[in-house]
Amino acid sequence: MKKLVFFFILLFCAISFGQENYKYVIIPKKFDFFKEENKYNLNAITKSFFENEGFTVIYDNEEFPSELAANRCSGLYLNVLEKSNMLYTKIIFELRDCQNRTILTSKQGESRDKEYEKAYKESIRAALVSMRGHLDFKPTQIEVVKSEEVPVAVVVPENKPETKPTIVVSNNQLFAIPIPNGFKLVDSEPKTIMILKASSLENVFIAQKGTLSGVLLKKNNSWFFEYYEVEKLISEKVEVKF
Repeated sequence: MKKLVFFFILLFCAISFGQENYKYVIIPKKFDFFKEENKYNLNAITKSFFENEGFTVIYDNEEFPSELAANRCSGLYLNVLEKSNMLYTKIIFELRDCQNRTILTSKQGESRDKEYEKAYKESIRAALVSMRGHLDFKPTQIEVVKSEEVPVAVVVPENKPETKPTIVVSNNQLFAIPIPNGFKLVDSEPKTIMILKASSLENVFIAQKGTLSGVLLKKNNSWFFEYYEVEKLISEKVEVKF
């Protein structure tokens, strides 16, 4: 049974890394190119768009929920650029993460309307709509595979010898820093050594260490990074402080 659980964790690991999940979007209550908050109701329109896309939206001048305050990397931060000229009103949106990296940039929304309110509403709506279908950052639930659904082909025969892992000990002290849906393990520099994603099992994390994919699990009050290398199971003891 443990082999089956390990198999499905590794399978989930192969498709889950590289996709960060975010619950919150933090947007300005006042755009920089206006002198007043929610000019022409544009900020409310922007807020409504992201709420309809499934996010919890917070204005940047509001008190953050405790979850977001404890882990600001669970949110995306909206930056708004105006590139208007005499002929066009032009708006671009950028979604940035907690490290100020640009995660998604909208197409340029444009309007030639001479009435300011109509021009801004038209260009902002066009920029927002261009992001629809690309906002696949929302948290997802991990589907638990029931034992009766396991394909017969992956069941290990009872007469097959138990796989004994090769034990490796790492003496480097690592420190866990929260990220969306998991942790990153860093050394004293701090250099990121490993990325952990929460699984449906207690004390088991889907783990990525460089090019190695496996799991980090707790056994006998110690943490082990387990992965396969040339068909051999490696169990690396890791000193980590959560």
